[in-house]
Amino acid sequence: MTADVRSKPVGAGWWLAVCVMYVALAATYASLAFWRYDIFRAGYDDGAFTQIVHGTFAGFSTTVEGGANHFLVHWSPVLILALPFLDLFGGTKGLAALQALLVAAVIFPVWAMARERFSKPVAFAVTLIAACYPPLSAQGVGDFHELAFAPVLTACLVLAIDRRAWRWAIAVTIALVCVKEDQFVGCAAAGIFVVLLARRDPVQRRYGWLMTGIALAFALLYFGVVRRAIDATFPYWSLHYYQWWWFPPTAAGFVPWNSLVRPLYLVAVLAPLAFAPLASRYLLFALPGFAEVLLSHEGITMALNTQYGATWCGYLLCAFVDGSSTIGRRSYAGLAALLVVAMAISIWTSVYQSPIAPGFALYRRPDARDDDRERILRSLPGDASVWSHDPIFAHLSMDPNASVTMNGQEYLVFDLDQDRTEYESPPIRELLTSGAYAIELQRDGLAILRKRAPGPHDAR
Repeated sequence: MTADVRSKPVGAGWWLAVCVMYVALAATYASLAFWRYDIFRAGYDDGAFTQIVHGTFAGFSTTVEGGANHFLVHWSPVLILALPFLDLFGGTKGLAALQALLVAAVIFPVWAMARERFSKPVAFAVTLIAACYPPLSAQGVGDFHELAFAPVLTACLVLAIDRRAWRWAIAVTIALVCVKEDQFVGCAAAGIFVVLLARRDPVQRRYGWLMTGIALAFALLYFGVVRRAIDATFPYWSLHYYQWWWFPPTAAGFVPWNSLVRPLYLVAVLAPLAFAPLASRYLLFALPGFAEVLLSHEGITMALNTQYGATWCGYLLCAFVDGSSTIGRRSYAGLAALLVVAMAISIWTSVYQSPIAPGFALYRRPDARDDDRERILRSLPGDASVWSHDPIFAHLSMDPNASVTMNGQEYLVFDLDQDRTEYESPPIRELLTSGAYAIELQRDGLAILRKRAPGPHDAR
């Protein structure tokens, strides 16, 4: 059977196989994320978003962002959907579970596109390669972020456009512009691309312009109404990534415009798909996401283990399906070779250059000591002011007063496996010798200092 022959209606057996693939992928992501959390390798965003979601109806804020309403930092009304998961799991693990379910779900629109282009076995193989895509694993296992909603939604947008299901395309566009403000740009550009690809189709042009209009309207709503209503003086911090004129080449994390980091980033994301997206028009839709990543002067946006890849990941996987179909129409043998190469590179990358950084994030198995540490942390008062670094902060983040900035909190919590140097530093020693703090507990690699209440003996 040639690759360009559309399959007959897909039977329940193949849908069941894809559902099994989804369950396996989501379970793998969740188990790895839980593992990372259990050994105290959860990160800054895990704790911050736990505080934000937990405070949905009480400030919608995190101490990491200075207690400001999160809408001043990012436009993310979609985060309200995470609240039941936080309550169900009792903390940060709920966000990890939600993220695993969301990111793994990208295989459904990928399968829906593939089954219209290939025979059932080939469509399943294409979907399996998408499921094994290494940058996707970084989105499923890494720190939680609102962009966890983006891969499946962007893939659904391409699917709706591909099927000319314009009402669905509009509905997905509205959902996307509620994820994060960078989707204003992505959806506006997608609408323009739809117009450019319409040729003489007035219906497609009309819906393309409508998509762009929706994105612009939400941009005006957020920047012109919402942020001004909350605090008109609060600066929009995210622009600093692109303010090259303010950052000298000596700044930490600075990446020069001519650095090899940028082309190597593109190679790293295209190679596991055997560069097939280059043969698809849907690659256009990934360009705004690539621009967001590559036009920054900071290396963090070009790190595959961060959330920024979610802006282009769904589009690129759909372009992989379409590009593979284009190649398959010319040569079935070429398609077979492409799929073998893509799977081989994906497996090699996952084993030797995995973006989830298993050497750090999963460096050992959880043990009884981790359970003891968790119990100790949960024994602290739920509303106490507590300071700690990122990995401990993620375990304390259901406490709205927990923070990663030390400013005289009632409790200071040190992970002696990672923070011993700071714990033994002169400033902390001075807090103890002066009597300002006393050691409340030191066990299982944790050191907890508690602020002493001033008494008569402290009077001068």
